[in-house]
Amino acid sequence: MGILTNRLDINFNIDEIQKDFAFIKFTREQKSNYYGAVELDYLIGKDFNAAAVMFQYGKYAFAMFRRSVDVYQLLRSIRTNEEFDGNAAVEAFPKARLEDIGVNEDCICEAWLAQILLNSLSASNSRFAKYQYCNLTGALLLVSDFDSKRKDCLDIAKVSITSNPYLLEVETVRYRTKISILSENKKTSDPKREKELQNALKKPHYIFEPSTSSLRRSLPRDAEIETNLIYIECGLKGKKASRQFLDFGSIDNFYKSRAGILHHVMSTIRQDLSKYIEVELSNIEIDQTIELNNSLLNKPEQLHHLLKGQGVNIIDKANNDESKSLVNNIKTFLHPNYILENNLITCSQRDKQDALNIRIIHNQNYYVEMGLEDEYLPSDNKFYRQHLTVESSDIISNPALKTSIKELLIKRDIAYQKINLFQWEKLQLEGIWTFAIWHGEAENVIFMEIQPNGSFEFYRIDSQDIFSYQKFQKYKELIINANDNAKVNKNYGELEGLVISNTGDVNEIWRTKEITIPALSQIETLIQEVGNKLPLGKQTGNDLIKIIQDFIFTDGQEFADKFVNIISQMHILANNELDKNSFRKLLNDNIGSGTSVAEKFRAYLTTQHNIRLSFPKNKESLKELFDASLNINYFAETGKEAYYFVGDRREKVQFSFKDACHIRRIVAVKGSELIFKQLLLTMDVDFVRTNQSTVIPFPFKYLRECKNLG
Repeated sequence: MGILTNRLDINFNIDEIQKDFAFIKFTREQKSNYYGAVELDYLIGKDFNAAAVMFQYGKYAFAMFRRSVDVYQLLRSIRTNEEFDGNAAVEAFPKARLEDIGVNEDCICEAWLAQILLNSLSASNSRFAKYQYCNLTGALLLVSDFDSKRKDCLDIAKVSITSNPYLLEVETVRYRTKISILSENKKTSDPKREKELQNALKKPHYIFEPSTSSLRRSLPRDAEIETNLIYIECGLKGKKASRQFLDFGSIDNFYKSRAGILHHVMSTIRQDLSKYIEVELSNIEIDQTIELNNSLLNKPEQLHHLLKGQGVNIIDKANNDESKSLVNNIKTFLHPNYILENNLITCSQRDKQDALNIRIIHNQNYYVEMGLEDEYLPSDNKFYRQHLTVESSDIISNPALKTSIKELLIKRDIAYQKINLFQWEKLQLEGIWTFAIWHGEAENVIFMEIQPNGSFEFYRIDSQDIFSYQKFQKYKELIINANDNAKVNKNYGELEGLVISNTGDVNEIWRTKEITIPALSQIETLIQEVGNKLPLGKQTGNDLIKIIQDFIFTDGQEFADKFVNIISQMHILANNELDKNSFRKLLNDNIGSGTSVAEKFRAYLTTQHNIRLSFPKNKESLKELFDASLNINYFAETGKEAYYFVGDRREKVQFSFKDACHIRRIVAVKGSELIFKQLLLTMDVDFVRTNQSTVIPFPFKYLRECKNLG
């Protein structure tokens, strides 16, 4: 089975690049980087007309010019221009690989060369020189949701290519109009936020360019621009910029999602840059797949054995109408769905030891504004606590209450020092297995030792405790060294934890930036087919009657009675046309959407008449289209390394995937064997993220909870 990822295989045609483009390298000695450098604006205009600019690499900036530019005259003009005073400017030559560079040779190569070519995709191609501009953002900033109505806030797709390895990344960055930032700055009373806004106002200014659906720098020639038309990179307080990884509900939603943008960029590279660069997504072969099917929280009765005899105590610290209503909602949710005995549910003003305590409090702002002591209390080994705020009571749903219950059960496991939410014994692991995480600094390491029967203990390294110091110090040093290496080499990714087997083999878990990519070309085609109108000659009532009768005659005689009402409706239409949505609704109302007759008739419409009514989500289609986003997948195992990713459950697929699947790298440290494969089942659980799988073994959730206990 092959899976695509955002890792790129790149081949440069250096001869063609050098024939069509010249590159100028700028080096700034006085300042650390070129971000927001005003002088780069002068690379566009009557004197200079760059095709693209790139400046995200510290003290270096590059400009790309189309031939036949006179490089000698260009350099002379730049060096004598007072705007470039203090900037060394030299010609740089394109190279495919770093090792191709000669001694003291100025060049642009590998990811930098790919990025500046990518940036040129947002350059205008006006036949009038005065209307041409280059991409002065230093990156490719694409606007996928801009319409005729001006917006105060835009979530922009920033497209970039990393090095070692080449990764095509689509990051969501928020831009706001200058007037909205000024307005918030005027109203805010928070000194920290005020400083953030003032710093944002100093950042480069951009305007929307409809011809390329991208942002471009506001240039001196643009003269005075209204503040509601200027965009500046700046976030909204408390709201993170984000967009769905993949949305296949409609073609518009697809193109606005990060995966759709990535697909569009790849298509544009192949169309507009194929002369200079060949780019393909890498393909990986999966060695082992584990279907995600364990679902402890899917049905309330599955938790009955865990909650048998367990008291639940509701503490209402808000004591108002909203909190009283919330108390009643919690009671209704718990009994009889989760707690079979009603007398086990109590309400009081104090936490109860050994009970699952659900505390209803106000949010933090309320206590600050009222000058009252915050009612939030952390859990400990005697009291298991979960908090709900009365201010969010309107959005507290059954899934949120289910999450509260499972969080309390995890805290109970920690107090009992026994895993009850998962049958640890089924892993058939011998001896003690150890998991380690850290928080803050690498010195703050927490260890969890798990016995074959699921009993466990936590440890922290204590220099006063000779036993724990000698036992765990070497693992702490491994973590410190790994983090140091990651700081030096950004491509290491993020070290998420250590796993240590009973034989002392140590495996590191690294989260990489490489993500898996579903079959985007096929998905795009299917969405377009669903959105297409009914074909000519198959749009009227009489046309559709003939299609239905042909189906009944050839393949659906046993379903004839199911179509009586549909045919009757078609007779009323006669030669009048019916749109696809109305036809789909008529079918759903009469034969359903998931019935055997519906599936058979829809397949007939697709294969015989090129009419696709809905996006296919049967098991075979999901496997073909979305294997890169489903289940646990393990691959590329060598003696010392392996890789895996965890997707969603097949039955959970609707019309979108919120997040991409990040590939994780498993590394056996010196002298160790790979042992991680034995732990794959520890990610087929739904109690770390409610009703979703977890992407690293669930004991790390217990370690995080232990850390929160202090």
